[in-house]
Formats: sequence, structure tokens, C-alpha cells
Amino acid sequence: MRFLSVVLLFLFVLAISACDEKQTPQEVTTTDKIDARDTLSIAKPTNLKPKIGLTPQAREGVANWPLYRDLSVVIDSLQIPTLGVLKNKIQKFDNLYEAKAEAEEAEVQVTPKETLSNAIQARLITIETKVKVLKNEAFLNNPNSETLSKQIGDLHNAYQDLNLQLNEAFNTNFRDLLEEIKLENEEPDGDGEEKEILED
Repeated sequence: MRFLSVVLLFLFVLAISACDEKQTPQEVTTTDKIDARDTLSIAKPTNLKPKIGLTPQAREGVANWPLYRDLSVVIDSLQIPTLGVLKNKIQKFDNLYEAKAEAEEAEVQVTPKETLSNAIQARLITIETKVKVLKNEAFLNNPNSETLSKQIGDLHNAYQDLNLQLNEAFNTNFRDLLEEIKLENEEPDGDGEEKEILED
């Protein structure tokens, strides 16, 4: 009986030590694969649209909008030489959208009313979608450098479209205000003129 206990103890120790030996090489291999993928070079995108800056009115309108401010910082920092750097930048996008979701859940209005138009919201959704597509490609087992470069370009282009839409929204509101002022000034004399225009 004592002999059987010694043999079982020996087999138990042998089994535990065998398991430890198998796990160590797997961990090293996994680490090597991650390091090898993270050093993948990403070329500068060739599909970039010209940069569109904000007009003074649009800049003033979005000055206190945290989502746009943070999005601009992250987009402008997308000069990405390697996959590892890209993965770190993608985490910043995740943090940005988490903060946006928390603000929406808390029902805190941090978005300027001019940016609540369908066109601007569509541009924001497009950017979020482009970020998710880029993230999916970046975290594949075998990411493609050319595809990543194109998707980074698409993300930059979506951001330029947002800037264009913001410029239009804030400038249109400014033009509308000028038109209202002009109509108010013409209103006493405008009755006769309007009839003449309608008769022609």
C-alpha cells in the first residue's frame, strides 16, 4: 500500500511538471507572434482628400464640444508607422466613444444644437463606422498593410467631410440670421414689392 502511494505521488508530481513545461513554450510563441505583427509597417495613405479647416464661425461653434475636440486630436495624431502604434491609437477612439456614450446615458447636452442636424450626425456615424472597420482589420491575425493604409485614408476623408458639413452648418446659420435681419428691415416697405414680384 505504501508502495502504491509513493508511485501515485510520483506520477502526480510528474504530471504537474509536464503541464508546466508545455505552457511555457506556448506563452513565448504567442508573445513572439504579437511582437512580429505589431512591427508591421503601414505606408502613408495615398487616398487622402485635401485638408478642410473649419471657418471661424464653425471653430467658435465647436469650441466647447468635447467630442469634436477629442476626435480632432486623435485623427490628427494618426501618423502611424507601425501596427502596434495603430492599436494604441485605436484605444483612444474607444475611450472617446465610451465618454460619448456615458454623456448620452447621463443625458448631458454637450453637443451644440447646430450639430444635431441629420447631415452632421451621419458624418459622425460614418467616422465611428470607419474606426470600427479599421479596428477589425488591425486586430486580425494577418492584417494587410495596404488595407490598413487605405482605411486610415478613409477615416481621414470622413473627418474632412465632417469639417465641410460643420462649415456649412455654421455658415448657413449665420446666413440665415443675416437674411432674417434683412427681411425684418424690409418688412414695412415689403408689402407692395412682394405683390409686384408675385404678379410678374
